[in-house]
Amino acid sequence: MIRAGLVLAALLAAGCARAPAGPPPGLSWTTSAAAQEPQRVAVPPPWLGDGVGRSAAIAGESLAAAWRELGRHEVLSVGPAQRDELIPYDPVGGNRIATAELLRLRDRLGVDAVLLSRVEQYRGFDPVLISLTAHLVSTRDGAVLWSATGVFDGRRTEVQADLKAWWERTQGPEGRPLTDWRQALQSPSLFARYTGWRMAWTVIPPPAPAP
Repeated sequence: MIRAGLVLAALLAAGCARAPAGPPPGLSWTTSAAAQEPQRVAVPPPWLGDGVGRSAAIAGESLAAAWRELGRHEVLSVGPAQRDELIPYDPVGGNRIATAELLRLRDRLGVDAVLLSRVEQYRGFDPVLISLTAHLVSTRDGAVLWSATGVFDGRRTEVQADLKAWWERTQGPEGRPLTDWRQALQSPSLFARYTGWRMAWTVIPPPAPAP
């Protein structure tokens, strides 16, 4: 077994690909320069925590979509049946993934890494809540290249402020002409898009300090 170090680090991060405003509340992450190296990344559907319904899978789908839009890796979507065949257990909840599964992913799918995720909590009504854990794991040596976990609760004023700022950056004149950021508090798909972007952006290394 490779204990792929599925253990997370700090608390807070940055969001949208265009111009993140700073770390959002309730998000922990750690990244590395090696997270930029994989060329092809497999993204299976998320595993679900105890008591979390199937509709929560939208959170993992939005993370995969945001990852794809970042354009840093080629993203290969994996369906639920193939996920269960290739990884027949929850590696995020169990905090481990076996060498055999990583080699199977590499050989069957031709990927350099896999993006594993788990929805820990989900509330699909106003105000939406999404708690998601995710890890980018190398299929070559089991190294954890990036990890993040976030608790995005639409009831919290700091989350609403971050959502509003993200909305104005992404949904304004250069984005979709949607009217009011508050609709994302009532829409699981829109709120999941926000959480997906805020988590995915943390894979980008921070800029080097000015000399």
